Amino acid sequence: MSDVLSVGIIGAGGIARSHIRAIEENDNIQLAAVMDVDGTRAEAVAAEYEVRAYTNMEALLEDPEVEAVHVCTPHKFHTEAVVKAAEAGKHVIVEKPMALTLAECDQMVDACEQAGKILMVGQVMRYYPVNRLIKRMIADGEIGEVGHLMRRRYSYFNPTGPDSHYRHWYLDLEVGGICVLYCFGPHEYDILHWYLNSPVTEVYARGTESTELYRGQKDTYTAVMTHANGSVSVLSQSVVCHSSAHDQYIIGSKGSMMLAGQKLIVNGKEVPVEGTSGEGMPNQIREFAACCLEGREPDASGRSVRHTMAVIEAAKQSAERNEPVQVSEMTS
Repeated sequence: MSDVLSVGIIGAGGIARSHIRAIEENDNIQLAAVMDVDGTRAEAVAAEYEVRAYTNMEALLEDPEVEAVHVCTPHKFHTEAVVKAAEAGKHVIVEKPMALTLAECDQMVDACEQAGKILMVGQVMRYYPVNRLIKRMIADGEIGEVGHLMRRRYSYFNPTGPDSHYRHWYLDLEVGGICVLYCFGPHEYDILHWYLNSPVTEVYARGTESTELYRGQKDTYTAVMTHANGSVSVLSQSVVCHSSAHDQYIIGSKGSMMLAGQKLIVNGKEVPVEGTSGEGMPNQIREFAACCLEGREPDASGRSVRHTMAVIEAAKQSAERNEPVQVSEMTS
């Protein structure tokens, strides 16, 4: 068995370049090919990294040197790419959100399991050094039993602004889903149950359309979640807030934590963190390659992240129904 995984990229936009840069930083993975329906973009990326270019996904999947693929397309197209890749005998890492529906998540998991191939989802925040430290400290009982976790992420994300490099498809519900939930939410909802190693059982959420920017979709949500271990987590998000914030507070029976950016405070004292969030993507790609080469399940496996997507669906339904929703309703 080779000690280097040879991969292809499906989609050659901005997030694909982040994957490629991370591939370049690791010695257990190498780029063989890139595919995009925009031939000019595919050729440009391929020429820059001296790999093969394709404009047809099936052609890339037939490439015998491609052992695994990175799916970096707009959200709507994740499922088709993952399923076809699995059927072609390729391992897969798919960018977040895993999919826009739970039925599609299940199709992806089933296809990869039936093919005996790895399915990993790009939940890059699980691979930030500070987040791995927090998870370990919670598991070690450094602040006792966690009772409450409060997290917020506020920003102004304009997909149509004159200086924006983002595509307008973020405003298309059919292609991107509700932006605040499916663009940013997969990171935020995922980290909560992952920190606590405890699934969410109930969600009560409220959402508002605070401005006209997102044209009929809610742009701000707050969700209160109950976990299986009795902990409560609160997540507040907005993509139309001109003052940004990305922080959290974790309250335990023996102490508390606060995280703002890379600054971690435990019981009132700053704790040194080795490494930065910039290491997240290389760490994630290194694990994907190792899991494919060694035949082991990644932390952010399809089944693990399927729960994240069920929590997001529960939040969406709770806001629509104005009542708490049991995550068990989201099981197939």
